[in-house]
Amino acid sequence: MTVAVGKPTVRPAGVEDLPAVELHMRAMLVELGGHDPRFHTDVDDLAAAYLGQPDRVLLVSYAEDGTVAGTASVRPGGPQAEYVPEWLAARYASASVGQICRVWVAPSARRGGYGRTLAQAAVDWAVDRFDVVCLHTNASVPGALAFWRAFPGLVEVYDARPDPWSTVHFEVASPGEH
Repeated sequence: MTVAVGKPTVRPAGVEDLPAVELHMRAMLVELGGHDPRFHTDVDDLAAAYLGQPDRVLLVSYAEDGTVAGTASVRPGGPQAEYVPEWLAARYASASVGQICRVWVAPSARRGGYGRTLAQAAVDWAVDRFDVVCLHTNASVPGALAFWRAFPGLVEVYDARPDPWSTVHFEVASPGEH
C-alpha cells in the first residue's frame, strides 16, 4: 500500500527498508540529543518492534534520491506511567490506545510535505484501530511544537514543561470535537 499526497509517498516499512530506516533514525537521535535505552528500544530492533504485528506499524517515506526522507510509527499504549502524572497515565489505562511515535524527517527533506504526509498516514492508520490516539513531542526541538499545534484534528492535553524533555501531549480529537 502506498499513499500519495502531492510528491511524498508513504508506505509501511518492510524488511528491505530496515537498514536505511535504522540509519535515518540513529541520525535523528543524534540531532535530538542521543539514544536513551529507556525510550528507544524499538530503534534497536525495528523488526521485532514493528514487523508482523497487527497492532503496530512503521511507516517510511523516501526522497527522490532514494534516501529515507522520514518515518512515523504507531504502537499500542499511551505514555509510560513512570514519566507522566498519575492522572495522565490513568486517562489511558482502560482504553484501547495507540500512540504515534518517531515522526522524524531528515533535515534535507524538511519543508517538503514529508512530515505532514507521514503524520497524517500514521493518524489514519491509528484511528482505524484504536479508540484513543495520542502522541507527545519535545517542544525544545525547533518547529516540533508548532508542527503539532497546527496539525488538523489534534487537541493539546497536557504541557509537561519543564520536565526534562519539554514534553507536550496531544490526542487526536474524537469526531465532532474539532
